[in-house]
Amino acid sequence: MNSAILEVLGVVWDGLLRMGPYALAGVAVSALIKTWKLDRRLWVILNRGGGWVIFLAAAAGVFSPLCSCGILPIAVTLLEAGSPLGPAMALLISAPIVDPASIMVSYSALGIPLTIAKITGAVAMGLFAGFSAKWLTEAGIIDENPWNGAPRKGYCDAKTDPASPKTVPIDTVLSDRKVPFFFARAKDTLLIVGKFFIIALFIQGIIEAFVPANWIYALAGRSRFSVVYAALVGIPLPVNGLSAVPIVKGMMDTGHIGFGPAVAFMIAGPVTSIPAMAAMLGMMKKRIFVLYVSVSLIGSIALGYLWQYIWLVSR
Repeated sequence: MNSAILEVLGVVWDGLLRMGPYALAGVAVSALIKTWKLDRRLWVILNRGGGWVIFLAAAAGVFSPLCSCGILPIAVTLLEAGSPLGPAMALLISAPIVDPASIMVSYSALGIPLTIAKITGAVAMGLFAGFSAKWLTEAGIIDENPWNGAPRKGYCDAKTDPASPKTVPIDTVLSDRKVPFFFARAKDTLLIVGKFFIIALFIQGIIEAFVPANWIYALAGRSRFSVVYAALVGIPLPVNGLSAVPIVKGMMDTGHIGFGPAVAFMIAGPVTSIPAMAAMLGMMKKRIFVLYVSVSLIGSIALGYLWQYIWLVSR
């Protein structure tokens, strides 16, 4: 038992040394994006509507440093401002899959092929979600009003004054002070990233130390349904675009997981975050929630099989 615990701790330490610097670099990039409000400028453009905006929304999601829970308030803001459902859905789906930090960590841990598959998969999923929402809305299958009652409002980035119950957005306090704003955003991002990153490294260590290889065997490419299993397994796990990387690496290091299931897991896991899905179910109409989940699973499974085919043909 003690040897297994030491093995788990060893995996965690090795992951911190190998991937930690890339995660810190990604945090710095994310803080710079927020400091100069590049992401918000893109989101303002999305309000203009039109099919072309879906392409922009899917691409913007790749550069957003937000997870599925973080991007949800932004999508709500866009919809409240009159944005079509298509661009908002494209952001909701593409943003959690990949971000600057996870791109760097994916490159260091998984290599170029899986990193490319992850980035292109995020864009493809965003387009699939955005145009599906657009077409279904135009066909009258989905109501243009997405809300299930009144939408919830709140600040994604906020500080609470202990002396007052009023919530003060940190943007209001530090909007003209770039350096303090940068470090405030970097600290907040690091706390979020670090929590998921450490949890994911422990999951990786547990997988390597305790999970029997024959359990992973069914998930990992030895069955025609392995891509489906990988996508479904990603639903209950608390993963985001960054924390999915060491988990996938842990399964790949066992020698059983295939390229296609790895892609399906890295795409489905971050999108099908249980907190984000629960929030959507509470705020939005059931058909939009069904669309969100359906696009997440169907798209991730399709991309998993596609990349599995490309990987086998190219070898």
